[in-house]
Amino acid sequence: MDEGISMSAVGDLMGGRYRLTSRIAAGGMGEVWQARDEILGRTVAIKLLKEGLTDEEGFTERFRNEARLSAALAHGNIAQVYDYGEDSNLAYLVMEYVPGKPLSSILHERGPISAADTANLIGQAAAALHAAHRAGLIHRDVKPANMLVTPDGVVKLTDFGIARAVGSAAMTKTGEVMGTAQYLAPEAAMGRETTALTDVYSLAVVTYEMLGGRRPFNAESAVALALAHVNEQPPPLPTEVPAPVRAVVHVALEKDPEARPNSAQEYGRALRQAVTDSEQMGLNIWATAPRMTGANGVGGSSGPQSGAVSGPQSGRTSGPQAGVSSGGQPQTSGGQKLSRAQRKQKSGPQPVTTSGGQAVTPAGGSRNRLLLIGGGILAVIVIAVVVGVILATQGGGGPKVPAAPDTGPFNNPIVTYSPEASS
Repeated sequence: MDEGISMSAVGDLMGGRYRLTSRIAAGGMGEVWQARDEILGRTVAIKLLKEGLTDEEGFTERFRNEARLSAALAHGNIAQVYDYGEDSNLAYLVMEYVPGKPLSSILHERGPISAADTANLIGQAAAALHAAHRAGLIHRDVKPANMLVTPDGVVKLTDFGIARAVGSAAMTKTGEVMGTAQYLAPEAAMGRETTALTDVYSLAVVTYEMLGGRRPFNAESAVALALAHVNEQPPPLPTEVPAPVRAVVHVALEKDPEARPNSAQEYGRALRQAVTDSEQMGLNIWATAPRMTGANGVGGSSGPQSGAVSGPQSGRTSGPQAGVSSGGQPQTSGGQKLSRAQRKQKSGPQPVTTSGGQAVTPAGGSRNRLLLIGGGILAVIVIAVVVGVILATQGGGGPKVPAAPDTGPFNNPIVTYSPEASS
């Protein structure tokens, strides 16, 4: 390790109380270590400010601000802050230890996530942000690396290191941009005032990445990324993502904050409702987009990259039926999509052999009957959707959002870190 705290720090006692056991991760402001609270006898996570940063104007104060503001937050989806201290020119923050993985690691390993699982995870993160916003705190750095996921699927939002209280004096210079370029809202990229809707935009970028397997914008530099968030429209999400879900995500990615959902809570509800509506419409909410690898996919580098990839990529699709792709196109037994001519031959009228051995194609009346049957099925689906909307709106107060579990395993279980497995 060429910088930061040396691994020889293992066993050191911070503040006469916390014994460092192993390093968990390193970030822009410091490192996170697993430690043992010798007084209370529990495992905690300690965030250490990088050596040298304590001498820079504003950094120590920002770190103290993180401790003060984060400690005031109490929510099941926010990693709790326990303590703050300074020891031998090192400032440290003592936090709840979350046995799991950051969402960024899960995306790197698994690739795109289904709409159902995405809505569950993002719904939890949205609830955490809503609690912070109600307490007057904006996160300003919402990204997968700051979303920890436990083995049973609970999301813990962490790292309010660059957050600030709404209405308080900003600790950054005029026009200074803070945040991660890949998830930066347009107003933040332009150095304008950030609000709760800034966090909603960043959360929508995370949602886009989970569903599509790539971020909406990629570029070679942070400046180019910021300009893309300000000026460009995100490419459409893959067709494997149900249309109602795609619509909610793209609304939350609007350049104008006023055009987005009016709160993180509303965004989480809308996303879950879109998944419920999609399921009622017969759409596959468990399908995942093809995995994209390389610089722009979730399996690629986490830094700014150039050359956005468009169009379908090779990968495993998880359609609901054998022989049918998740986009509804016929496939061969080997999983290859049929050509237009092959689809026409496969799905069109098939010759019928008469007793005389001659092949006869069914008359146009059969095709008309098929059209009538198809039209009837479509009418039934439309009626079902309308009835569902009417039932959902009964009782006043707007559409009722069905309660979705805040916890629960994924459709495909995620193997996450646990102290027992590593010992």
